[in-house]
Amino acid sequence: MTKTPVFARFKEDLNVQRRATLTALSLFTILGVSACSPGGTGSQPSSPQTKPPTATTSAVPKVENPKSLKAVSDACSLLTPDQLSQLGGGGEPKGSISEYGETQCSWRNDNFRTNVAINTKHGGLAKITENSGSRDNFEPTQVDGYQGARVDEQSTLCRVELAIADDQSIEINFSLRGGDTPEMKDPCGYAEKITSEVLKNIPDA
Repeated sequence: MTKTPVFARFKEDLNVQRRATLTALSLFTILGVSACSPGGTGSQPSSPQTKPPTATTSAVPKVENPKSLKAVSDACSLLTPDQLSQLGGGGEPKGSISEYGETQCSWRNDNFRTNVAINTKHGGLAKITENSGSRDNFEPTQVDGYQGARVDEQSTLCRVELAIADDQSIEINFSLRGGDTPEMKDPCGYAEKITSEVLKNIPDA
């Protein structure tokens, strides 16, 4: 009679140990599956690394003395009658909306035609450089300390795109008509001369 309680306790202890072992195994299995599952923390894919800026973008210098085209409501105000007269140009200004949805203005007389366009939505030196592959005869240039490019040069045509702020550009198209001075026969050089006059009428940022 004295052995029965001891045996019963031993059997009960053994059952407890078995239940504990099964519980531990079950828990281990669950944890292992969870770690391998898509939502688990054991094998999460590493987060993608942020790409460094391209060499072209990072190499573009900041504009040291920016101007503000956003303060100009009418591109026709960027060349005065006196300036046009000194340049040998003239004609009534004709304002319109450019491809950027912003103001532009053109003048035409017997010597040449010129067009001034404001670009505050897709401008700046980074954009000018980025678009170099789609421009004909792209050549970097500088006018009065502001950097940009001569583009689409032909014997009587040229456009100057000049960054006057990190995100703003002024664009000047020059088209020779009857002008026969040596200066006018250098279309990009004369476009830059016009650009220099335009810069005088753009307020500082």
